[in-house]
Amino acid sequence: MSWIEIELSPRVEWNEDGLEDWTLALGAFLTERGTGVNPMIRMLPGYHIVQLGEEGIGELTLSSSERLVIIDGLSLKGTLECDFARFVVRFASQMGAVGVCVSNASSPERSFWRKLGGVIQPDPIPLEESINRGKVAIKQLAKFSLLVTYEGEPTLCLEPIMCNAHAPGLASLAQRRLEKLYGGTPLGFASRMAVHCPWTITPEQWDDLLSFSRLEAFDLLEGLVNTCQEE
Repeated sequence: MSWIEIELSPRVEWNEDGLEDWTLALGAFLTERGTGVNPMIRMLPGYHIVQLGEEGIGELTLSSSERLVIIDGLSLKGTLECDFARFVVRFASQMGAVGVCVSNASSPERSFWRKLGGVIQPDPIPLEESINRGKVAIKQLAKFSLLVTYEGEPTLCLEPIMCNAHAPGLASLAQRRLEKLYGGTPLGFASRMAVHCPWTITPEQWDDLLSFSRLEAFDLLEGLVNTCQEE
């Protein structure tokens, strides 16, 4: 099923430190409407999931690195859900998000999202080739988050994390220097699909993307850490 994106033009930077304000604002909105829903934030590397706990309301995902708010499973059954959708779009802009993505919207609901500026995006298609190392590149997203691109298109988001053991394969000098800097703890990356990836990726392609980008990712991460320490 196609997904919808509402492009925003925020006048402020992404307010990652204020993500808990989302819970308070959503809670106040839903409490005033008498729903009894108490939103909770579940934090994962690079994004936060706001679980609303009521069938039909759905779930919000705040992608910190991509500055996106993703609405999943929101069924526009009545006035409450429609008002909630408008509230989320308005608040997303105030939080500095660059877009709101809506998945699993039914055909009758598309006109509502279009009125809010939504544009229907095509579904990802299978990537019908083996991953070519020369087409893989790395760039910075927000702060220490990294984006793996393939043929210039976003594919994976990487978030540096501390691990219990090293991942298989070579460890670059940049990785070793960073690990020494952080007390010798093994470092790795939590990976997830980029929201705007135009393809569906097989497990084998996923592994190749990580393998081909890993050394370059640590080089870039080391440069970001050093720059941050100099400021």
